[in-house]
Amino acid sequence: MKNKGQDKDCQCPIRTKIPAFSAKLTQPQTPGRNGVIKFDKIVTNIQNGYNPTTGIFTAPVAGVYLFSYTVVSAAGKYLHVYLSHNNTKQQTTWMKGSQYETGTADIILILKKGDQVAVKVHGSNTVYSDGRNLFSSFSGFLIAQ
Repeated sequence: MKNKGQDKDCQCPIRTKIPAFSAKLTQPQTPGRNGVIKFDKIVTNIQNGYNPTTGIFTAPVAGVYLFSYTVVSAAGKYLHVYLSHNNTKQQTTWMKGSQYETGTADIILILKKGDQVAVKVHGSNTVYSDGRNLFSSFSGFLIAQ
């Protein structure tokens, strides 16, 4: 017999208070030098820490977080992106090839409440995606408090 508030598949308590988000890019973006990529299609946004208008995640609680991003360059174009924590570069991905190139990165960060995390473009390059395939994405969630 299950307790109230449990998920029927995993038989574990539902954790709706744990900050977690996942967002995808629906069209190509060229944010400009050190501009924030605005992943505009929300998949999950528990506690509303991610703002699709600004592209910035603001930690609703202090703790240890895991962040992940995947970006695709336009065919034959250079793309250099980085994950920023309070405007400090933490993780970099660099792509250049004759076709569409994919870069991905994961990082664990210790955040204070109100800290901000975003994925930014180093130069004035284009991050590729389209409304059908949604190639580029940004996700994060609290691991521990």
